[in-house]
Amino acid sequence: MMSTACTYRNDVGADPSQDRSSFQIASANLGQITQFHSATRSRNTDHRRESFTLGSMPQARCAGAVATHAGARRAYDAPMTSETPFTRGEALRLARQGSRNPDSVQPYPHEELEAARFGRGYAFTQVVPADWGDVPGYVLVTPEGVVAAGLIDGTWSLDGVIAEHLARHAHAHRVISDEQLGPSQRLALAAFASGADRIAVYPEVSTRDAATADHAEYVLLVIRRFARPGQDGRRVLAGNDQLLESPEPGRRYTHPCPLCARPSVHAERYPRSVCDHCFARTTDSAGRPVSGANVSLSGGMVAHYTDTPDGVREECVEVTRTGRCLIDGRPAHMQEARFGGIVVEAGE
Repeated sequence: MMSTACTYRNDVGADPSQDRSSFQIASANLGQITQFHSATRSRNTDHRRESFTLGSMPQARCAGAVATHAGARRAYDAPMTSETPFTRGEALRLARQGSRNPDSVQPYPHEELEAARFGRGYAFTQVVPADWGDVPGYVLVTPEGVVAAGLIDGTWSLDGVIAEHLARHAHAHRVISDEQLGPSQRLALAAFASGADRIAVYPEVSTRDAATADHAEYVLLVIRRFARPGQDGRRVLAGNDQLLESPEPGRRYTHPCPLCARPSVHAERYPRSVCDHCFARTTDSAGRPVSGANVSLSGGMVAHYTDTPDGVREECVEVTRTGRCLIDGRPAHMQEARFGGIVVEAGE
């Protein structure tokens, strides 16, 4: 049995679903920047799920983890209620727009999916060209423009995929009680509610040990990435099971950004990775803003300018070929992360 899925959305953000790395896939002329970070597992599932997101995308691509960056949003952060106007025809248009074989995309009526309170959407079947031949696949489209596409082989049916999809969304909308929170989660939520952008400036941090403060900094960073305006931080925790776990002894979760000292998600391999704030200001040598993405499932990196009109992608050949870039005029380097994703590190 195999099911491989990829998730993207139009004009909105990301869906972290795996541990400790993330990335975004792009075609040769599409993609947007993604920052390496310790992503969080949303929920254990019965089948392998590989997903990623795109801000705008004209063809489906699959990856082993998910892109996230400042301002990104989880695919199921906002309730998708039955009042949301969305037609099968619009869903079909998005499904075919994201398919490598658009003529094969056909509606798959499913009453429970189409009437669901959370995770509502439309399902479609498709035939996906693969190296080993044509493979049956599916596409799920939600009213927010989130598209999940994947392959199905063996005993896993599309009905099973839909059932897992609905269970995952219901799980992500559950209520998180006080009893489920540890010291670091409580500290992060209090800091988030106060409007603090980091734990280090929140008064109560002085009463916590360094390990708790570091984990709380990480939890706050993730909450700030994915929380919608006015949203309770617990909603983000509900969709990120790993954030509810106790910190691993001896693990370092964040480090100060080498450019501005804001917290950045830590990885031993990338000790000079920059924070979200600096990451978003990456430019080429001429000062034009750029972003990066993985080229395919097997990796690679392509950089694009982000100052082009909507729907237009222009490759930044300089950064694609060399990785050399600038942040506020200071040297930095953009590269593919080890387990996929794009990491930007400040120069020495």
